[in-house]
Amino acid sequence: MGVEEHRAKAPKSFKFAVITVSDTASLGKKEDLSGYYIIEELKNAGNENVYYKIVPDEKLAILKALLEALEKAEVVITTGGTGITRRDITIEIARLLFDKELIGFGEIFRLKSFKEVGTAAVLTRATAGIIRDKESKVVFCLPGSLNAVKVGVEIIKKEAYHILKHARE
Repeated sequence: MGVEEHRAKAPKSFKFAVITVSDTASLGKKEDLSGYYIIEELKNAGNENVYYKIVPDEKLAILKALLEALEKAEVVITTGGTGITRRDITIEIARLLFDKELIGFGEIFRLKSFKEVGTAAVLTRATAGIIRDKESKVVFCLPGSLNAVKVGVEIIKKEAYHILKHARE
């Protein structure tokens, strides 16, 4: 069965959560443009937003938000905390929960980013993974910048349905 046949059998919509990981946004010092963008784009694509939270770059806050989001959503998107500074720990926390990492998501994300920002694309650790519990869920970890989120959301809008189909098999 080809990719298009698989996509045809994929869910047509999903419940999603957005978690923004940002010290400054969590303190109300910066507006969460990236989180709002994700919500609007995925809602406009016919999906339902069931959870939204802004948390600081802290292990327990990120983990708690992920666990809360996974109780309600089929797809969770984090934005922020994917860089290489000491406080960028979103990837490490998400990986604790992954049953399978989708490294191809990060590779495609960096390829598309390279076309826009050149070799600075190596600084992102964007990734995705499948979490299996009562039902399979997918988590996408995006950088915090709005331009990077736009790149990531385009990939998510094309592939999240397809990923959910396979994750549930």
